[in-house]
Amino acid sequence: MTQFRKCARATFRLVVVVLAVYAMAEPQRLPSLGDSSSAILAPHEEDALGKLILQQIRGVVPLENDPLIKYFVEKYCYRVAENSDLTVVHLRPIVIKSEQFNAFAAPGGVIGINLGLFLTARDIHEFASVIAHELAHLSQRHYARRLEKQKMATFRNLVGYLTSVAIIASGATDAGLATMLGSTAIADAASLGYSRAQEREADRVGLNTLTRAGFDPHGAARMFEHMQQNARFRREIPEYISTHPITQSRISDMRSEAAKKPRGIFPVTNDYQLMRERAESRFITNAKEAAREAEAQDKPYLQAIALSMSSQHEEAIAIMQSIYERLPDNIVVIGSFADILIEADQTDRAIELLTSKLTIYPNNQPLTLFLAHALSRNGRNDEAVAHLWDQVKLHPEDQDIWYQLAETAGLAKNLVDVHRARAEFFVLRGNYKSAMTQLRLAREQVGEENRLSQSLDQRLLDVRAEAERAEES
Repeated sequence: MTQFRKCARATFRLVVVVLAVYAMAEPQRLPSLGDSSSAILAPHEEDALGKLILQQIRGVVPLENDPLIKYFVEKYCYRVAENSDLTVVHLRPIVIKSEQFNAFAAPGGVIGINLGLFLTARDIHEFASVIAHELAHLSQRHYARRLEKQKMATFRNLVGYLTSVAIIASGATDAGLATMLGSTAIADAASLGYSRAQEREADRVGLNTLTRAGFDPHGAARMFEHMQQNARFRREIPEYISTHPITQSRISDMRSEAAKKPRGIFPVTNDYQLMRERAESRFITNAKEAAREAEAQDKPYLQAIALSMSSQHEEAIAIMQSIYERLPDNIVVIGSFADILIEADQTDRAIELLTSKLTIYPNNQPLTLFLAHALSRNGRNDEAVAHLWDQVKLHPEDQDIWYQLAETAGLAKNLVDVHRARAEFFVLRGNYKSAMTQLRLAREQVGEENRLSQSLDQRLLDVRAEAERAEES
């Protein structure tokens, strides 16, 4: 068992105890999340749940902060979701830094993707099929049906929900989701899953979504086959497979249904193959050895990343330069090339590359973040701060941008922006006390009454009100 799983399970036990004590002490402070007769959460309740889920996850789960991986996941989650049966498409995708294959979707647009999904899915069609399946559970309101079946009391609902966060941290994401939305006892956390009927419904609905989104419908059957084969060689069955049992009849049904779809040509995408190698690079422990293995396996992109990690910058730049010349308009390649240039302290070259590409792809998130990083490394911190403010306005729920903004503002000796960025970072993690402290510190730095001071005063009031609502719940 890895150290991560040991720590995560210890976290789970701790959260169970804490929540149990909290529940016995103050049950009257829990909110009504929907009456048991309808068991269907209203949109604003789902949004609140999604926000609370993320606040808890950010505190206990190792999330991936690589801008290219996050960009890729968000791009394809939206592509799938916009062709799904969801009535409202507002997503909050997160990437979990775990080699274990897993994925989940939760109310409020939360979509969790483990890096292990990249390592298991061999092409973009297989990758998208998992997203489509998880979104189908949401669009068909399977979580709400379980709530109704269990006749959930508001207290048990919320406790089960919060407890599932710890299960998600241990990698049992789908078991965690089932517990969060349908358990009547904490002890059921690791065993609940969707029913067979719901799984088959998610298969059918997900396949339709996959096809409408322009992916190969046979990708779903191939993905099932890979999961089934991988499970045979493991001593411990992955949580995703244990909660989504893969039977030969399900695989046969998927093949049969896919065969009914219109035939099409589905070429291999460069982006996905590059992203698989980038995900693999996030678990490198010996960069020099990884570079040699990547060369032997004819994986030049992974080789360039590993060379950069081992400070063999000239070799890394040469390989990435060659890839860039073949794919000069590929966002993943542009960002990767800039990243390697920055690590080699060739920031002028990185800035020139990114500035020119951002005229073609204005406000592109990963390219702008790499540009801000390059500018900061170049000593141009004020310019970097300006770019990061533009990004947080576009992506206010991205804690990594707020963190980068706080760090960069510190280098620019801009204490007001340091405190403002830290405040928003703490809000996203549910630490309202620290957030209000940071806002007060920012307000002290501003001094006289002006537009910024008024904005800070109002933000402090808003955060205090949000903290009070959280306290009441």
